[in-house]
Amino acid sequence: MEFLERVVQIDFEDRLGLGMEIFEVCEKTGVDKIGMEVIPNQGMYIKFRCSSDNQVRSLLKDLEAVKGVLLVNLRDQMPYEEREHELRTILNSVSEGIVAVNKDGDIIQINKVACEIFHCSYEEVIGSNAEGLFQENAPILDTLKTGLPYLLEEREFKKGNRIIHFLTTGVPVLNAKGQVIGAVATMKDFRQVEEIISRVDRKKHLTSFGGIIYQGAKMRQVIETAKMVAKGNSTVLLRGESGTGKELFARAIHMESLRKQAPFIAINCAALPDSLLESELFGYEEGSFTGAVKGGKKGLFEQAEHGTIFLDEIGEIPTQVQVRLLRVLQEGTIRRVGGGKELVVDVRIVAATHRNLEEMIPKGEFREDLYYRLNVIPLRIPSLRERRDDIPLIAQHLIRKISVKLGKAEIHLTKESVELLMSQSWPGNVRQLENTLERIINVMDSVEITPQHFYEWTDLVSSPYTSESGAGNFLIKIPVEKEWPTLKEIVSDVEKQVLIRVLKTHASSRKAGRILGVSNTTILNKMKSYGID
Repeated sequence: MEFLERVVQIDFEDRLGLGMEIFEVCEKTGVDKIGMEVIPNQGMYIKFRCSSDNQVRSLLKDLEAVKGVLLVNLRDQMPYEEREHELRTILNSVSEGIVAVNKDGDIIQINKVACEIFHCSYEEVIGSNAEGLFQENAPILDTLKTGLPYLLEEREFKKGNRIIHFLTTGVPVLNAKGQVIGAVATMKDFRQVEEIISRVDRKKHLTSFGGIIYQGAKMRQVIETAKMVAKGNSTVLLRGESGTGKELFARAIHMESLRKQAPFIAINCAALPDSLLESELFGYEEGSFTGAVKGGKKGLFEQAEHGTIFLDEIGEIPTQVQVRLLRVLQEGTIRRVGGGKELVVDVRIVAATHRNLEEMIPKGEFREDLYYRLNVIPLRIPSLRERRDDIPLIAQHLIRKISVKLGKAEIHLTKESVELLMSQSWPGNVRQLENTLERIINVMDSVEITPQHFYEWTDLVSSPYTSESGAGNFLIKIPVEKEWPTLKEIVSDVEKQVLIRVLKTHASSRKAGRILGVSNTTILNKMKSYGID
């Protein structure tokens, strides 16, 4: 037989014996009382179980006839059930997991987020002891014993084939006498923590074009072009040697764009294995592979929605990822690993490489169709040796930054040191310059950086002369022992080294003279003077 559960609200005038008469009516009608609650100035509430609607109507009629009863109504829930529902709604609306325990350590409340973190259901854990949920050494049970709160404790343990990893904070619940009658713990999934840290870090390191140090015309022209293209949505391909500041440009383009309020996400395509790169970029569905998290995972394209994704070292991505990336550029959609659903994404792509993609295409290392999709707006960032006039400004900026980092007093370069830095080829560009300066500042104890500091602690060439030629850079070394040679001796030594170098590739006095802008007779006389065969 199926029973009905009902709640009746009774408004009444207070008089002696009224409650007993109401209970007698319930007994007479044959209903089964489940619960009762009296709220001052609001009335009496009785939850009962009965067999039919006729029995309910009979009960209401008999209750109305009781002296002192003013009004009888049916309700959907008892007041305590409504309060419970409101509390659970509030608990489930917050982004952190919440677990409450009584003085015995039994769980009396757990919200939806906590159930997701612990991979359990409400019905499964409510009423059970917290040690079963938190595993051994549960910090919330220590709070029950000591009455002391705890802050941001990291917990990690295995549950079946899953890793439960979270940060938790707990506080005791005290009664009016200050006695511990329970405790409440909040927790945040560690993946959420990492994402929050990552987002804060992204915002912290974003920069505008104003943060790029330069004074020469060559870099000014590149920046002016980058500022114009930043306003659009077209794909940008940044070209340049390692260490020229390609990621700095990518961040500045994002900050100059209409997408600056949305995420900027950078990934080095060369830093991850092929299989991991694919799942990081496009995400994966639950069960796609061993170790996949429950519910799957959003890829970086989904996380960068309405923003910018920076694909550094784009020349290193494997063929299967190239195919999927081409689909993003063509269709604006992605498909998670192991998924069958196409997801629309609104993301601007800025890519970068130091490799020669044009040479990779004929070798089958890079798809030609992807190349043309990426190379919509190419920007070439000049190397440091192509903009030597910027070196003093960049060097002093880096010195200030490094000095603050190392807690050093203000340091400056001598004129000779500036000339030395400007004369170097810097194959590692700004990154190499910064590392060189940091090495010097770490070991020096003065406020002035001289050339001697570089000679002692770095591999910079002392007083080189650099000549640009078709064969590359020609470095001329001047030997300096205890004292500097005379200027005449330096000039003679330079002449000799230049003649030897030119005669190696132009094996006649006439050809060498044409290259150096003198007569073949002058070349012959110099060769004789310096003993060059």
